[in-house]
Amino acid sequence: MQSSLGSRFFSNLWGFLVRVSRLFGAAAVGTALLVSVAACGSSSSGKGTTSPAKSSGGGMSAQEMKCMDKHYAGQNRKLCPNAAPEAKPYTLAKPLTYQADGIADPNNVDLSGVAGVGPAQQKEAENLLVSTIKILPRWNDIEKAKADGFQSIGDGPTGEEHLLHWDWINDNTVFDPNHPESLVYKVDRVTKARTLEAAMYILPAKYTLDNPPSIDSPLVQFHFHDNLCFTAATPTEGPQVRGLTDASGNCGKSPFDGQQLTKFNPNIQVHVWIRKNDCGPFAALLGVGAGQIKGGAERSCVHDHTKLGL
Repeated sequence: MQSSLGSRFFSNLWGFLVRVSRLFGAAAVGTALLVSVAACGSSSSGKGTTSPAKSSGGGMSAQEMKCMDKHYAGQNRKLCPNAAPEAKPYTLAKPLTYQADGIADPNNVDLSGVAGVGPAQQKEAENLLVSTIKILPRWNDIEKAKADGFQSIGDGPTGEEHLLHWDWINDNTVFDPNHPESLVYKVDRVTKARTLEAAMYILPAKYTLDNPPSIDSPLVQFHFHDNLCFTAATPTEGPQVRGLTDASGNCGKSPFDGQQLTKFNPNIQVHVWIRKNDCGPFAALLGVGAGQIKGGAERSCVHDHTKLGL
């Protein structure tokens, strides 16, 4: 019985990998077994580790891969026990509006109405969102982003692709849409077209969940990732996410080429969405392999009151 189940599992998994390979190429197969770097939401103590991992890391099952999709995970909680939990819905008093190109209208940004957010925090959040909406589209063309030094981490098969500007992460420039540490593109799995939808501002290591910037609030909630394992950079590409940490929080070797994988410092970060997001303009992604928020905190979720939510 176990042998039969195992055979069906690997048969289904192989079929899935073949489809990924046809769509994205062989290099994407390894990434297809991983969670997106932005799949965030579960609670933790907020403590991270900066040491490289050494022991064996894990991959993802076919079912876990399905659970990466936020809508599937939300509708199949029993099948996706490691997915981000439901967020407490906050509601903006004045929902954002969107222009014909799908980008938020910077002239109609009012983030009032979220409990626990002070006037100064609201103003900071509004300024950050408006400036990001106005400036970020300079990288609508992903080739322009690459030419400017952004490098994909290879997570396109998840439906969201993150491009990082690695040398901007630990500098002294923060929350600058002219200098974002990461860009997020929506990937059309059929056409492979990339649509810019968010900045991901990654703060230098001096900031932590216990020592966040003043903008931190139930509206703008920071998180980090400490369970992702990366390859080393090469002359032609930046580090690629290729595995998850094991139960001890360590990375092992890539099951595809035997390369030792590394876990990077879990710098805190926040998304700023210039296009509509079901969970608000500062939402984290949902799914398996969730990021961590401060221990004891509730994962924030800002909803348009005209929508039912996730």
